[in-house]
Amino acid sequence: MTSQTLLKAMLLPLILAVASCAPVRPPTQLLSQPLGQVQGKPAASLTGKIEIKALPSPCAWMNAPKDFKILSEDSFSITASAKTDLYKDADSGDHTTTAPMLLFPAEDTFVLTTAVTVDFKQEYDGGFLVVYSDPDHWVKLLFEKSHYGTFSVCSNVTNVNPDDSVNTDVPGKEVFLRLTRAKDVFGFYYSIDGKKWAYIRYFRFPLKGPLHVGLASQSPTGEQCTTVFSKIRYSPKAVGDFWTGEPKEETPKGK
Repeated sequence: MTSQTLLKAMLLPLILAVASCAPVRPPTQLLSQPLGQVQGKPAASLTGKIEIKALPSPCAWMNAPKDFKILSEDSFSITASAKTDLYKDADSGDHTTTAPMLLFPAEDTFVLTTAVTVDFKQEYDGGFLVVYSDPDHWVKLLFEKSHYGTFSVCSNVTNVNPDDSVNTDVPGKEVFLRLTRAKDVFGFYYSIDGKKWAYIRYFRFPLKGPLHVGLASQSPTGEQCTTVFSKIRYSPKAVGDFWTGEPKEETPKGK
C-alpha cells in the first residue's frame, strides 16, 4: 500500500463522521428559498413579504409551502407537504408546528372571513384560520377530513394546555369560516353558504406580546393537501352581531 493510499484510508472515517454531523434544517422557519413561479410572477415574490389585496398588511411565511398560487385579489391556494400540522398532544405535551402558515400582524379588533375549499385525500387533511404566538400559544379554526371520513369544522385553543374540539360536520368540500377578535376575546363561526352563519366558540385568549393571524394548510398523514381560500374579507371593525360575527358596518339595518 502506497503512502498516498494509506493516507486516504486514514482520512475516510473522519470525512464520513463530519458529514454525518451536518446540521439538519429546522422544521419551523420563515420561507427563505424561492419555490418557483406563481401566476407568472418571479420566484422572488414568494420570499420576504407577500401582498394579498384582500388582507390588511403584507404577509410572511412560517414554514414553506409545497406550492402557493395567487388566484385573484381575494383568493389564493396553499399546498402543504407531507407530515405537516399545527397540533399539541394533550396527553404527552408534544407539539408539531410544521404547517405552512401565511401570517400577518394581528390588530386588536378585526373580523376575518373566507371560503375554504380542500382537496381532501387522507385523514386530517385540512385548511384553517390561525392566530399564532408560539408553539404553546395559538388558536385555529379548522376544516378537515375527520377520522370518521366526514368533513368537519374543528377548533383548537392552545394556551399552554390544548383544548381541541370537533364542532360540526358539513356535506361538501367547501365551508365558510370566520374569526373575530376584540382585544383578548375571540370568536369562531362557520357557514355552509356564506349567508347563514352559526356561532361555534367564544373565548378569552390573553397574551402579552405580538400575535399574528393568517391562513394555512395541513397534511399530517397524507402526501400533500391543497387548500383554496377565496372570497376573503377583512374588516378592522368590531363585531356588530354576536350570533353571526358580522362586523358593525355590515350588519343589516333593523338587527
